[in-house]
Amino acid sequence: MNDMPDRESPIVTELQTEVSRLQAEVSRLQAEVSDLRSPSGGWRTPMISTVVTRWAIATLALLTVWWFAQNHIFVRDTNPKEVRPMGAVVESTNGAVYRVWFGTNRRPTDAADSSKGFTSDVDEQTHFGHVDVNVPQTHRFGETGSNFFVRLLRRNLQDDHLSVNCIDFLEQAQMWSEIHDEMERAREAGDSAYGLIYLHGYNTSFPDAAIRAAQIGFDLKVTGATAFFSWPSLGITSAYTADEDAIQVSEAAIAGFITDFVKQSGAEKVHLIAHSMGNRGLLRALQRIATDAESKGGVRFGQIFLAAPDVPRRLFLNLANIYPQCSDRTTLYASNGDSALYLSSLIHNAPRAGYFLPYTVAPGIDTIAVPFFNVDLLGHSYFASAEALLHDMHDLIQTNAPTRSRQRMYPLRNGSESLWQLRR
Repeated sequence: MNDMPDRESPIVTELQTEVSRLQAEVSRLQAEVSDLRSPSGGWRTPMISTVVTRWAIATLALLTVWWFAQNHIFVRDTNPKEVRPMGAVVESTNGAVYRVWFGTNRRPTDAADSSKGFTSDVDEQTHFGHVDVNVPQTHRFGETGSNFFVRLLRRNLQDDHLSVNCIDFLEQAQMWSEIHDEMERAREAGDSAYGLIYLHGYNTSFPDAAIRAAQIGFDLKVTGATAFFSWPSLGITSAYTADEDAIQVSEAAIAGFITDFVKQSGAEKVHLIAHSMGNRGLLRALQRIATDAESKGGVRFGQIFLAAPDVPRRLFLNLANIYPQCSDRTTLYASNGDSALYLSSLIHNAPRAGYFLPYTVAPGIDTIAVPFFNVDLLGHSYFASAEALLHDMHDLIQTNAPTRSRQRMYPLRNGSESLWQLRR
């Protein structure tokens, strides 16, 4: 394969345009600097510092862009992550399109036009459908995309962001039929047919939830179907207390969705990943399922992953016995570097299950310390962005191996209790 991109590609054209613009700016500022000289050869003082500073910055920018273009823009990543799509995916010339199914109690922006998506308002009914997500060739394991400066350091400016391709509304029966067909295709291919459901946390819009679900399903190589439930988070950092109300009123809808998935999808196993505040909805949903006479005994999950649970530690310990009763294995991932949960503990004046020293340890639950995985501003998305952690999830889904036999684990002591730490 030719490692040199077409010199008429959009990236090169954009750089050439930027170089030309900067050259013009430097020339203009040089003229301004010349105009600042008086007839006697001295300098006119008004605005001199501003003009000279602008000239220096423009010159530096021009040199930086030109150097980068000459030395790095034509060099691709020498160790790219291979894109190996699994599950509901269609390969394209630019990567892959990965399909995830959804349930949501958000109100549609326009019931007649699915492309407009959903609002952050609570609806009385649950809506169903699927989202096709673009996964670019440049996708890196554990990421939904990186900013310009990260790509600059990697010497590859090609966009690596996952993006929503389309959203389609479906009748409930139609969605279960699609998922059931996907399970059959997995079995025909000789793979395990299982489902993975992602339950997002606070400060998450519907498109963000779809993209994160697709990234997780794609990276975990799900053979079957990946789905997510999107409760009506406002999707803004300042709306923490509003999101608390939203997750609370969504508990019944969450319980109904995950129960129906187990019963209607045709999956051999259904695994759950709950992140952050989504763990509150999952905990209460499992309570509802456990006390529902119709579903009790008929709903059991494979792996339950509790990622950075924003749940009061005392409440979690009081109700923790629910998880092992309805799953093959439950794993709690917590980090002492999770600043978002630390802030939550300050807001509530109560420690959270996903952030506490000593770590939260409960019978029948494997607690995994994920130390200092600060991969974003608050370190709160380490569960989806830490390569070692995703590999651990993959191993659990595939083998359900006990913690002591899995890679990158070593034992820790928490007073009289035992837990494990994940090596990077």
